[in-house]
Amino acid sequence: MTHARYSAAAKFFHWSIALLLAFQLALGWRLEELPRGPMLFSAAQMHKSVGILILLLTLGRIALRYVNPPPPLMADSAWAARLAKGVHHALYVFMIGAPLTGWILVSTAKTKFATLLFGLVPWPHLPLPESWHEPAEGLHGLLAILGLLLFALHVAGALRHQFMKGENVLGRMIPFMTAAPVSAKLAGVAAFLAIFAMWLAHGAGWQIPLGSGAASSASAPAVSPPPLVDDKPGSPADAEAAKPADDKAETEKAMEEADEGEGDEKKIAAMPLSGWAVAPGGRLGFVASWSGTPVNGSFGRWTSNIKFSPDDLAKSSIRVAVDLASADTADSQRDEMLRGDSFLNAPANPQAVFTSTAISSKGGDRYQAKGSLSLNGRSRPVTLDFTLKIKDEVAKVSGATRLDRTSFGVGTGEWAATDQIAANVAVNFSFTARKI
Repeated sequence: MTHARYSAAAKFFHWSIALLLAFQLALGWRLEELPRGPMLFSAAQMHKSVGILILLLTLGRIALRYVNPPPPLMADSAWAARLAKGVHHALYVFMIGAPLTGWILVSTAKTKFATLLFGLVPWPHLPLPESWHEPAEGLHGLLAILGLLLFALHVAGALRHQFMKGENVLGRMIPFMTAAPVSAKLAGVAAFLAIFAMWLAHGAGWQIPLGSGAASSASAPAVSPPPLVDDKPGSPADAEAAKPADDKAETEKAMEEADEGEGDEKKIAAMPLSGWAVAPGGRLGFVASWSGTPVNGSFGRWTSNIKFSPDDLAKSSIRVAVDLASADTADSQRDEMLRGDSFLNAPANPQAVFTSTAISSKGGDRYQAKGSLSLNGRSRPVTLDFTLKIKDEVAKVSGATRLDRTSFGVGTGEWAATDQIAANVAVNFSFTARKI
């Protein structure tokens, strides 16, 4: 007996949602096993993104059913027909209810994380009270179990029609099959491929790499931070690798020139107090520890006002203003949280400013700048240790310091504690400057 097939659009919605659900269920269970830290954060952001995508696709599929009604259910006994309709309706409840309860969970959490779908599209929170959180959490878990049961019933029903009743139900939905009767062998191959695809999607939910931003920082070489200046943040060794080719070549050439020749001591000794402009390619970075995993970040925009002479340290000065909204840890959703009021609070206090009060020599090329750092509405004393090499009108600088984030109120609510995110944050900098 030949039956009408589902439309191409219906097939797209069916298989897209099915594969995403297989992936999503595995990822959801994976969340329960991950320790708190960058990997859990990345997994949760992916789970939210996939959940909203499933919700949107399900709404699209429902709209399609009204525009282009699906073929009727295959003839069956009264009890089997009622069960088939019940499973179909329950599947829609699951496909809408699970993402909605997840959305409520995110919206009613005490600590709210910004949601960017796949790191690109901002997604709002629902204006709901926190009292909804616990019921939504219980219902979300219950729906996950219900979804598994419904999936098993749906597959069992399709296989029953195909192999026990001899009706080509698979041919109505699988793209490469025909609605006409097919051999049991071809139907078996089609069923195997469909189940195998679901298995692969489910396995991807368990194996997909997460926390790439943290992983890259973990493999980065340890570095000492430099003084604050124009451009970007990072670590000395790391900064060199991160520079654009043109800027890096220019910097290396300038430094090679600075290292050549003799009589540098005389030139430095005779140097008057001068202003210095930071060249492109500088780096200002930081490394925080989240559940024992290093998270490497940097600031993409910062300006400086430097007056310096090794022969007149008493009148030398450094002032650096950092645009906190330019914080970057290679994870757009984590960066959104970092810039928000739970951490750097960039909207209320857009800049961090370091101003030196005294610069001293520690011997050779080593110097120390003492001063104050204003961050998040608080000002605290900070000491920068740095090395400086000057040749003619080119200076190469690198250095580091450590900050206690809690003393600046960076990290509020549950993030104020230091059991997950350590209090100490390493700051590093590296840049080239030219005398002006």
